[in-house]
Amino acid sequence: MRSQKTQAFACLLISTTILNTQVLADEAVTRDEVVVTATRTPTDISRIGSSISVVTRTDIENQQTRFVIDILQTTPGLSVSQYGARGTDSHVRIRGMGTEGTLALIDGIEVSDPSRSQTAFDFSQLLTGGIDRVEVLRGSQSVLYGGQAVGGVVNIMSKRGSGDLSGSVALEAGRYSTFQGGINLMGGALEDRFGYNIDVQYVDTDGFSAADSNLPGNSEGEKYNNLSAGGRLDFSASENVDFKGAFRYAEGTLNFDACGGPFCDDSDRGDDYKQYSGRISSEFRLFDDRFTGEIGAAYARNERDGFDNGAPSYYYVGERQKYDFVGSFAINPDNILVFGAEAKKEEYVSDGTPLGASIWTKGYFALYQLTVFDALSLSFGARIEDHDNFGTFDTYRVTAAYNIDETGTKLKGSYSTGFRAPSLFELYGICCGDPMLGNANLEPEKSKSLDIGFEQSLFDSFRFELTYFRIETDNKIVYGGAFGTPDPNYFNVAGKSKSEGIEAGFVWQPTDYFSVNAAYTYNTVKSAAGTRLTYR
Repeated sequence: MRSQKTQAFACLLISTTILNTQVLADEAVTRDEVVVTATRTPTDISRIGSSISVVTRTDIENQQTRFVIDILQTTPGLSVSQYGARGTDSHVRIRGMGTEGTLALIDGIEVSDPSRSQTAFDFSQLLTGGIDRVEVLRGSQSVLYGGQAVGGVVNIMSKRGSGDLSGSVALEAGRYSTFQGGINLMGGALEDRFGYNIDVQYVDTDGFSAADSNLPGNSEGEKYNNLSAGGRLDFSASENVDFKGAFRYAEGTLNFDACGGPFCDDSDRGDDYKQYSGRISSEFRLFDDRFTGEIGAAYARNERDGFDNGAPSYYYVGERQKYDFVGSFAINPDNILVFGAEAKKEEYVSDGTPLGASIWTKGYFALYQLTVFDALSLSFGARIEDHDNFGTFDTYRVTAAYNIDETGTKLKGSYSTGFRAPSLFELYGICCGDPMLGNANLEPEKSKSLDIGFEQSLFDSFRFELTYFRIETDNKIVYGGAFGTPDPNYFNVAGKSKSEGIEAGFVWQPTDYFSVNAAYTYNTVKSAAGTRLTYR
């Protein structure tokens, strides 16, 4: 897609909420809250030098949010685009990076679709039932998570079941013949050595037309339905060994129009989709719990079958199998070493590429965390990535957080490098009558990411943060060229593409029943030629 005229992008979101204690920005969580996404091991948020936002189950229930995509829109530094009615494709971008730079994890499963033009996850089908917590980590995270995390990570987690059997049932109905329902069951057994959390949800609506209803012929609604099921199972085999399992399944149909002008309604054009994912793992602890290790295997599959006027029009299938190990060793509470290895195979087939394509990637990483005098927390990390097509690449990352308890101030900053290999479609894609959309001669993108900022607490009820960020990308992969010709349509752009801006946010909560939250992001994204990148 061609770049557009350079311009600044600014977005202001202010919300006042009754009976809502939601955290919209990093600083809005308590100082002693523990997060796992930033270091891949439980870490007090005050020791994290990166920018991270947390949304809890209470926040989701207070907002009555039904789709995860609606939660994400309230996060600083993150933008969401959806191209049509409910259920149609959505793009989630962090700090001006493309949707391929946002890594999505659900209970430790990498769920992005390798059959898409850029490997990314479509959040449009993800419902909030059963979700306990969402952590959004901003800035390049290639050291811990690999090439798809050059913008950041969205980590979605389910709650471990325990105690007596409990459950909930929800039924809703509304305009456009809309119905939504769900059931959740959770609990424990064997003196809570076994825990379960199972959730089933269903949405059905006739929708309304995405085409201009003021123009003739645009009266037909965009029908959509979604049946989703997910769950988490935990079993403590002994004092030092746990087993875990997680799964998710979603299927449904969405309709969309061919365009937005007159006579664009199409009552029988859309997608039948299915999404499967699952993971099994074992966690073990040694040396009085100073060493913790987890080994796991995961699988994810995405299917899209298009139809038009009652006939099949296209199909895409993307699969990923992944094997990983993550370990942490606490020399003492202030010195922790995290390390790990992973191997994954991505593949896809489509009507344009029936023989398909696949690739193996392996990664090895280590991260050292150090805290000095309970005030200064540092981390140093590095990763080696081994790609079947492009060989070996190394990335590194450093972070710092300095807490001044007397004034309630936290200073933070991070610097990291990133690496993103072209997607399978960017390399080999064929679609829509074009004999060669992909370009097998593409080179990987390389990036450098910097952010620096502070967080301030006042009067135990007010919290404010301000962060400056900058990301430079070499060899940016863009879409262009002449459609329908034998020439490739993806190519590298020489020079540095740049994304920079500021994130600001505050929360004021004078009582347990009233809060005011605000988030502001100013972001400019330019190609190496100085033009604005599309959709940024």
